[in-house]
Amino acid sequence: MNILDRFKKSAEQTHKGSVAKKVTKVSDTVVKDMEEVVTDKVAKNSINKSLSSFACRTILAPVVSEKTAQMSDRNIMVLHVASGANKITVRQALIELYKVRPLKVNIINTRGKAVHFGHSKGKRSDVKKAIVTLPAGTHIDVFEGV
Repeated sequence: MNILDRFKKSAEQTHKGSVAKKVTKVSDTVVKDMEEVVTDKVAKNSINKSLSSFACRTILAPVVSEKTAQMSDRNIMVLHVASGANKITVRQALIELYKVRPLKVNIINTRGKAVHFGHSKGKRSDVKKAIVTLPAGTHIDVFEGV
């Protein structure tokens, strides 16, 4: 331990005097800059917290087809959801993401079909879908730009 004490003493002696004054001036400006950065990060985090990772992991993607486009005219949306999602979690995720409280949520588990590619056999992946009925007058534009 005595060896380490010697190094500490020599480091303290070099910082005394004018060097210490310069260090304090620089540290004051750094502290002010850091306070500005911290306040900016807090503001950004409050915006990012509005969309929780829970909601983004629950609702994966909309189902885009002719049938679902016709259903959207009747205020019904079809979404791919996570395999572990249930009606309650889908409802909460819709409220967080789209600020819409659904009237009804139905869940469908669809098995992947067996397919053949030449002589090799394969299977499409299993998908869980949520059929969501929205209140009259509310609309979520999923097919915009498709």
